[in-house]
Amino acid sequence: MKMRRAFLMMMVLVVLGLGSCNYSRNMYTSPAFSAAAKHHKTIAILPFDVQVGLRPNQMRRLTPEGLYALELQHGRAVQSAFQIHFLKKVNKKEEKVLVQDVNVTNSILKEHDIQPEELSSYPATELAQMLGVDAVLVGSLTTDKPVSTAVAALYAVYTFLYTPYVGGIGPTNTGNTVMRIYDGASGDLLWSYDKVLSRGLGSDTHHIIRAITRKASKKIPYSQK
Repeated sequence: MKMRRAFLMMMVLVVLGLGSCNYSRNMYTSPAFSAAAKHHKTIAILPFDVQVGLRPNQMRRLTPEGLYALELQHGRAVQSAFQIHFLKKVNKKEEKVLVQDVNVTNSILKEHDIQPEELSSYPATELAQMLGVDAVLVGSLTTDKPVSTAVAALYAVYTFLYTPYVGGIGPTNTGNTVMRIYDGASGDLLWSYDKVLSRGLGSDTHHIIRAITRKASKKIPYSQK
C-alpha cells in the first residue's frame, strides 16, 4: 500500500514537470506601418484591461473590490512585463523607438482619472497627445483557471495509468490577449496581435503573462524599422 502511494506521488511529480502548452495566434501588420514608424520617437505601453476568471471557491473568498484590485494588479504586471520584453527584443541592439516609462504613463493617466477598462473609449490620437508620445500600445487580457492543479494532476495520473493512449493534459491556466499599436498622429491601427495560450500543470497566471508578453514582443515590427 505504501509502495503504491509512493508510486502515485512520483507519477504526480513527473506529470507536473511535463505540463502542456498550446496556443493559437492571429497577427496583422498594416502596410502603412513602416512609413508611420519612421516618425515614431516614443511609444507608450498602456496598462492592460484584465479580466480574471476564477473558480467558484476562489470567487467566494474575494469581494468585488478585491477582484477589481487583483485585475488592476495583473494589468500593470502585463504592462511592466511587456515594457521589459519590448526593450529586450525590439531595442536589443539599438534603440528603434523610445519606450515611455510605465510609471510616467500611469501617473499621467491617474491625473486624468482614466482606468484601464476605460482606455478603449478614448481615441488613440487623444491618448497619444495626452501622454506626449507618437504611438500607443493598448491591450487586454482575459485569464481563466478551468480546474485546480490538484484535480488536473489526479486526472493526468489516471490517464497515464489507465488510458495511456489518450494524449495531452487539460490546461490549468489559459489566457487570451489582444494587443494593438496605433499611430498617435492619425489614430490608424498599425499592428494587431491576438493570442490564446494555455499552460498545464504547475502553471499560474504569471506563467501566462510571461509567455504571452515574451512571444508577442518578438513579433512587433519595429524590429524591421
